[in-house]
Amino acid sequence: MVLGRLRNLVNRLAPSIIGRALARAGVKADHITYIGLAVAALAPVAAWLRAIWALPVIIIISGVMDVIDGAVARASGTARPFGSFIDSMSDRVEDFLYFLALAIAGINALIALTAAAFSLMVSYARSKGELLGVKMEGVGLLERSERVLVLFLVAILVALGLRLVGNIVVAIVAALGVVTVVQRSLTVKKALEGPAGQST
Repeated sequence: MVLGRLRNLVNRLAPSIIGRALARAGVKADHITYIGLAVAALAPVAAWLRAIWALPVIIIISGVMDVIDGAVARASGTARPFGSFIDSMSDRVEDFLYFLALAIAGINALIALTAAAFSLMVSYARSKGELLGVKMEGVGLLERSERVLVLFLVAILVALGLRLVGNIVVAIVAALGVVTVVQRSLTVKKALEGPAGQST
C-alpha cells in the first residue's frame, strides 16, 4: 500500500526522467524485465554459494527493475498487453526465487514455502479479480511492493545471522498473505454480488 503509492509516484515521474533516457538509448521495457528476472535468478545461486550478503543487493536490484520497466514502456510508447503479461509472469517467478534463496540461506523451508504459496495466491486473487472487472489495486495489507521490501530486510537479517528473527518476519509475511487473500476475495465478492452485480 505505502510502497504501492510510491511505485505509482515513480511510474508518473520515471517516464519523463529515467524512462525517456533509457528509451532514447534504445533500451526496451522487456529488456529491463528480463534483466530483473536474470538478477533474481542469481539469488538462490548466491545463497547456495553462501554469498549471503549478496542476497539483499540482488533482491533490491531486481525489485527496482520491476518498478521501472513499465515506466520505460510508457515513455517509449511501446506498452502492450503481452509485455504486461511477461512482466506479471516474471514477478511470480522472482517471488519464488526470493523465497527459495532465503530457504537455502537458512530460513525454515516450511515457513518459506507457506509464505511463497500465499504470496502467489495474493497475486492470483488480484489478476483474477481484475479479469472479472474488479479494481484491485491497493486492496490488501501486503501487496507485492511491500513484500519485496520485507524480503529485502529478511535477507539482511539472515546475513547478520539473525535467522530466528528472519523466520518470524517470514511467518508474518505468510500470515499477512492469508489476510490479503481474504481481503481481496471479499472485495471481489462485494463487487460482483453487491447492488451493481445484482442489477445485471
